[in-house]
Amino acid sequence: MSLAFLTKPIGGSKKDSEQPGGPKGSRSQKADPIRRGGPGSSATVGGTPRVDLMPPEIRLRRSQLRTRRSLRLALFGVFVVVVVACAGTWAFNGLAQTALMETKAQQQALVTEQAKYSDVTIVKDSIKLIQAGQIVGDSSEIDWQGYLTKLQGTLPEGVTLTTVTVDSATPLKSYAQTTTPLQGGRIATLQFTAASATLPSIPLWLNGLRTLPGFVDATPGSVNLTDAGYTADVSMHINADALANRFLPTSDKNPSTTGTTAPGTDPTGAATPSASPTTGGN
Repeated sequence: MSLAFLTKPIGGSKKDSEQPGGPKGSRSQKADPIRRGGPGSSATVGGTPRVDLMPPEIRLRRSQLRTRRSLRLALFGVFVVVVVACAGTWAFNGLAQTALMETKAQQQALVTEQAKYSDVTIVKDSIKLIQAGQIVGDSSEIDWQGYLTKLQGTLPEGVTLTTVTVDSATPLKSYAQTTTPLQGGRIATLQFTAASATLPSIPLWLNGLRTLPGFVDATPGSVNLTDAGYTADVSMHINADALANRFLPTSDKNPSTTGTTAPGTDPTGAATPSASPTTGGN
């Protein structure tokens, strides 16, 4: 068997490659290298020969060095961020401490200045205590002088009050309420005796009493004949609408009690010279 074909170049003869047209006219330059093997093969047949004499350990070491360099840079970045955060926290804490010291100094100055006016504070507290005592003491007060003047005004002409008895609540004790059904609450009971030259009309009296502030109910008593004429007894109950509320703030006053002070009297209940409790009404 002849082995001459082993001496023939795989990519064609050198003479054919140097000719412009080539033997077949399909290639005008050097033939392309032929790669053999699978897709992952790096062997090139007919290409420029190359040899990589560098050991793989050196390539691995270089790759590890790059990784370490990146980690060092990342660590340095984290360190810079932590340092900046610590510096910012320290600066913020310093500003807060400075503001706190200034506030404490202002507070101390205010306390020192306030101590100069301690007498004024004591007087203000005393005024508040007195005002509270006035409100408590006035909680059950009724302007009886003005109320009796109004009561006299409801009576017919020629009828005068002779005796008056008052039973009312106190600031320390509430008024006892009735146990009878359908009777309203009360804070005082007014019993009076009226004298008339003629036989009194009790229903007319009771209708007039309904116009009084704080009126709850009225019960007529006995009618007696005397040498001067007739006398009649009446018992009337009064509720909180008749309270004077002299020391209560204006915004807290009940509008229904604004007329408890009779004309001719001042806000304290003292009568003026023009007032007369025995003046008869129409």
